[in-house]
Amino acid sequence: MATVTLDQTATAPEAESSPALTELEAHVLAQIAVHQPVSAYDVMKALARSPVSSLSGSTGAIYPIVKRLRERGLVDAAPIKGSPRRTEALSCTPEGRAAAARWVGAVSEADLLPHDPLRSKILFFSLLTKQEQMRFLLEASRALESKLDQIEAYARTLDGANAELAIAGAVASTKMRRRWLQDVLLEISQS
Repeated sequence: MATVTLDQTATAPEAESSPALTELEAHVLAQIAVHQPVSAYDVMKALARSPVSSLSGSTGAIYPIVKRLRERGLVDAAPIKGSPRRTEALSCTPEGRAAAARWVGAVSEADLLPHDPLRSKILFFSLLTKQEQMRFLLEASRALESKLDQIEAYARTLDGANAELAIAGAVASTKMRRRWLQDVLLEISQS
C-alpha cells in the first residue's frame, strides 16, 4: 500500500521523525478532520458506503487506525455522555488537522497512476485464449457500467460542492476505463 508522509515540507523535528501515514490512515484522519466530532463507527459507515473498493470500512481496519492516530497524537477522543457502548467523539488535534491538510495538499507518485487490476490483467492476457480475453473484457465493461450506477447512487447521499467535484472525477475515470476496455476489445477482436 502506498504511504504518504506526514509532512513533506515542514522542518519541525516532530514531523520529520513521525512515521508515514498509509493512504487509508490519511483518509480516516481527513474524514475525522472534516466531520468532527465524529465516532469511529460513523467513519466506518462513511467508508462502507463509498464505492471505492480500496477503502476498507471494516471494524478490523478502522478501529486499529483510530487507535494508532490517537497514540500518535493526531486524534483526541472524548466519551459521549450516556452512550451505552462507551462511544467516543473523535476530533483532530492541531497536529492531526495539519497532517490531514498536508495529505490533501500533496501530490504523490501514487496519485498519478494508481494500481489498476484491470490494466495488470490485460498485461498478462497471453495466459488466456482470445475467447477468454473477450469474455473478460465484456464482463469488466458490464461491471464498470454497474459501478457507474453505484457511484451515482452514492453521490445522492453526499452534500457539498467538493463532493460533487470528487464524484465527477469518479464518473469521468470510470467512463474512460469503459471506453478503454471497448478499444481493447475491438483491438483483440480484429487480431
